[in-house]
Amino acid sequence: MSPKVTQAYKDEKRAVILEGALHCFIEKGFQATTIDDIVRHLGMSKGAIYSYFSSKEEMYIQMADDKMNAMVENSSEQFKNMPSAADQIRYMFDRFRRQSLDELRKWLAFHLEFMLYAARQPELTERWNQYASKALLFMQEIMEGGIKTGEFRSDLDIAAASRLFWSVRDGLALQFMLSGEETEYKSIINEMEKKVFRYIIG
Repeated sequence: MSPKVTQAYKDEKRAVILEGALHCFIEKGFQATTIDDIVRHLGMSKGAIYSYFSSKEEMYIQMADDKMNAMVENSSEQFKNMPSAADQIRYMFDRFRRQSLDELRKWLAFHLEFMLYAARQPELTERWNQYASKALLFMQEIMEGGIKTGEFRSDLDIAAASRLFWSVRDGLALQFMLSGEETEYKSIINEMEKKVFRYIIG
């Protein structure tokens, strides 16, 4: 009788595969990376990898989902002791400031390449939209909470405000993708934070 494989073992194995895949994606680029590259890097059989993931596209989607879910869960845990919606927005800007520019550039290059690749494949575009909608919904809930408590203006368009928040972060990241200094980047984040608050408070 073969030994029983626990869920914890499966989760650990999936995490190992995703970590190896991420290494290859960052080193070679998403499109240039093959399953064989991931197999060689991990020293696992192709069959073992395919028993967890059907394609490198599925690996990417899982990585993105895991990162988004971790952000939402960690932030939500912090928010339990942070009833003010304004403080929750400040916390999110603090998260941006804590992330190094080098780490941001690494992830941005990775995401941009996949987005261009997915744009030509409707199924992947749909999966990407599902991922992006989680970020918007997360921020919309904060904005809605701020309206209810009277912290934010009552006529605030929560959908527009949520897109503004993420656009500030993503747009600034694009501006600094190839050049720029850490101190300048964080200084501009501070200014963008003030502008976002002017918009949502009125």
